[in-house]
Amino acid sequence: MEQQKMRKLESRKAEQKPMLKRVLCNYLPVSDLELAAKWYTEIFGLELKRRDPGGAILVLGDGQWLFLLETTEKRTANFATSQWDGNEKTYEMFSLTFEVENIVELHKKLRDNGVEVEPLMDLDSCGLQFKFKDPDGNKFNVWQDPATA
Repeated sequence: MEQQKMRKLESRKAEQKPMLKRVLCNYLPVSDLELAAKWYTEIFGLELKRRDPGGAILVLGDGQWLFLLETTEKRTANFATSQWDGNEKTYEMFSLTFEVENIVELHKKLRDNGVEVEPLMDLDSCGLQFKFKDPDGNKFNVWQDPATA
């Protein structure tokens, strides 16, 4: 009888979907909202959905929203960690990884526009990647699926 209850419970757990479906939007701190909104729309071709005095909503290619919020003091979304890439030194970690369809083209466009970018890296089964910083110093990773590279 107890084993039967356990099997039913395990079966129900296996059928349940995670309660968190996906990330709908992300919030980024910026020091100058007007400048940041213009930069993101011009560099990445993102749609500016709404602009309010304190923030702007940008729409990514798959519909996710990227909120730019003006901060009261200079901040970034970056954080320090020693838990990245097997490295015990402190590493300035990015908060988001963007997926793209043409990473080589984007890497070139960012470089051509004077953006701080790291070299494009081929990580074999992990795909092509590179890191960049926006005008406020927010650091991001960019990734392209190896199946489409």
